[in-house]
Amino acid sequence: MKRPSPRTLPALVFALAALPAATAPALAAGGAAERYPPEHQATRDLIALVADAGALVTEKGSKEACLEFSREGSRWRQGERYVFLVDLEGNALCHPAKPTLEGRSVLDLHDPHGNPIVANFLRDVAGGRQEGWEHYLWPVPGQNTFYWKTSYVRRAGTPDGREVVVGSGDYQMKTERFFIVDKVDQAAELIEKQGEAAFPELRSKSGGFRFYDSYVFVMDAASGVHLVNAAFPENEGKNLLDLQDANGKVIGREMLAVLADHDSGWVDYMWPRPGDQPASQKSSYVRKVTLGGKTLVVGAGYYLD
Repeated sequence: MKRPSPRTLPALVFALAALPAATAPALAAGGAAERYPPEHQATRDLIALVADAGALVTEKGSKEACLEFSREGSRWRQGERYVFLVDLEGNALCHPAKPTLEGRSVLDLHDPHGNPIVANFLRDVAGGRQEGWEHYLWPVPGQNTFYWKTSYVRRAGTPDGREVVVGSGDYQMKTERFFIVDKVDQAAELIEKQGEAAFPELRSKSGGFRFYDSYVFVMDAASGVHLVNAAFPENEGKNLLDLQDANGKVIGREMLAVLADHDSGWVDYMWPRPGDQPASQKSSYVRKVTLGGKTLVVGAGYYLD
């Protein structure tokens, strides 16, 4: 599967100015992942690794566990994959790839798009939630080259009764269907809470709704007008209900047909990647949202080739 090109940027792209965390509540892996279990072994391996790392923290505590996590060639640190720990105040307790971060607050850590990485981790495990997923740009260990990284985080208790966040991630991961469902559900909930005031966040690269080749779109079901199209802003304000893909499929009407008897569903069609041609095979998850008496279609997708 194709991925966006890596980005080589100076270290200062981590904007240290405090930016607010995304307001969309993160859904734990137990939500969408229960409906759409991981399809890829690498994803299942990552979940198992973080679960076992959490068990080690619970057994030995953060300091002893960190010694294990930092051991090169161990299960916990192989190649580009490593386990990290932060406390619930946003202080780095263990970061084998960047030990200079340990012992300091990393709440102001942002990726080049402005995503508040650690703040989002803490949001994922707040309010009774135990786990979550985040997608952000991060340098490969030992390099200054940024790639998309997907991390899985979860709460873990320590022997002295405290709780920490344990996580790990992989670069350029294959997209799981539940990644897409999570983002659409988050976008729908944000729209239900904020109305059209949510639209700028859905468009923004720092809002957490744009990752890899995926982005959120919002269409008025009655008129077919696109209200939000983060990757193709030139389509906003246009009626695309009868737009056909390269194979003649009428995309907007296909989405409405799927939602005629269901609150959500999947539609497959041909569509170009952002900034790329020609069209590629894409699968999008769409769901209905009611806003001010109107029915909106909120969706996002991923490319299959």
